[in-house]
Amino acid sequence: MPQKVTLRDVARYAGVSITTVSNVVRGWPYITEETRQKVQLAIHELGYVPHLIAQGLRSGRTQTIGFVVPDLANPHFASLASTVEDVAYEHGYSVLIYNTHEDEVRQAEGIRRLTSGWGDGMLIVQTANALQTTDLLRSITIPIVAIDRVQNNFGGAFCNVDNLEVVRLALQHLYDFGHRRIAHLAGPSYTLSAIARSEGYRQLVQELGLSYQYISTNQGNWSPQEGYRAMRELLERPGRPTAVFASNDRLAIGASHAIYEHGLSIPDDISLVGVDDIEVSQHINPPLTTVRQPLEEMARVGIELLLKLIHAEALSNTHVSLLPTLIVRESAAPLS
Repeated sequence: MPQKVTLRDVARYAGVSITTVSNVVRGWPYITEETRQKVQLAIHELGYVPHLIAQGLRSGRTQTIGFVVPDLANPHFASLASTVEDVAYEHGYSVLIYNTHEDEVRQAEGIRRLTSGWGDGMLIVQTANALQTTDLLRSITIPIVAIDRVQNNFGGAFCNVDNLEVVRLALQHLYDFGHRRIAHLAGPSYTLSAIARSEGYRQLVQELGLSYQYISTNQGNWSPQEGYRAMRELLERPGRPTAVFASNDRLAIGASHAIYEHGLSIPDDISLVGVDDIEVSQHINPPLTTVRQPLEEMARVGIELLLKLIHAEALSNTHVSLLPTLIVRESAAPLS
């Protein structure tokens, strides 16, 4: 059996002290880049593997954060999780991810597991009406930061996207194209983002002076199948809209299938706008106009807030709301 590589071996190979190697392994920021690269090269060439549990016992930290996420099958959350892992890695942290499948009981279970001594802090994307979770979060002693979806009664630090601005960008774009009959496919009624965007839609309908208002919600999920079902139901009603704002791109993609199946075209008969800018959105026909959320910035801000809390640093701003961006493609056009 090959001999186990130790910190002392790495230090001797790199020509630095054991303390310096330990600081590099722990992600200590106050080390020159030249020294850090020298130590990392030695770690790689010698095949040194840190003993994270032992490190945690000595330092009181595990260099691990938990991330509670609603649905990894959704490209939005998969992308967010990937970004969280990348940003955490830059700071010398690993991430334990718990997928709740939009279920409050599983969310509470994930919080308990991820805060039972294995993590230094936790990021969470919350589900709606999570009364158990609200009480549970108040009892947790490790730092917690909410990102993306944030309950109104959440009292901690958070970073999210301004959902009213998401709606404003979409509806104003359609309004400027002359559309006055704009329907909204809101998504699952139990999710915070669907609730926030439905409220934003009602507010913008009033601000823009529109007489037409239609909101479709469901008890299912954010899938294209739900978008297809909701759009078929909408097209069976009298007085169809000239434009549709879908609360995410997957709903919009499903809606587009229903529109074509009904013998209509996009954007000649119905203009369509989504949210998220998932990768496939630019490859459908026509490419989807959508509102992009700054996921990378959200993850970075969330983790930086969390690390400051972990290291007991002062925070100048604990409530950060980021602005989305309208991505104009070909699925929305002026009303003919």
